[in-house]
Amino acid sequence: MNTTLLQMLITSLIGGTIMVNGVLLKADDIIASANSAANTANIHQLATVLELYYSDHNAYPQVTGGPAMIDELYDEGYLRSKPLDSTIFEYSPQAGGQDYSLAVQ
Repeated sequence: MNTTLLQMLITSLIGGTIMVNGVLLKADDIIASANSAANTANIHQLATVLELYYSDHNAYPQVTGGPAMIDELYDEGYLRSKPLDSTIFEYSPQAGGQDYSLAVQ
C-alpha cells in the first residue's frame, strides 16, 4: 500500500467517509440506511405477528403505542425478542380490535 493511499484511508476513516467504487459514502448515511432497512423488516414481521395474534384471539391487541404492543406480543409469546427501540413504532387498534394502524415514526 503506498503512502498516499494509506493517508487517504486514514483521513476517510477519521472523517467518517469511505470511498467505494468512486462513490463517497458517509458513515452516518450508511448507518441511517441500515436502520431504515431494519425498521422496514421489523414492521413487516410485526404485521405478520399481529395476524397470528388475531387468528388466536379474534382481535388485535387492545393497547396503544409501539412499546405497549411490543410488550403484549412479547409477553404472550409471539415475539422471541424485542426490537432495540420499540418507541419508533406507532400502533393503535381500530374498529374495536378488528383492525389496526401500524407505522414507523
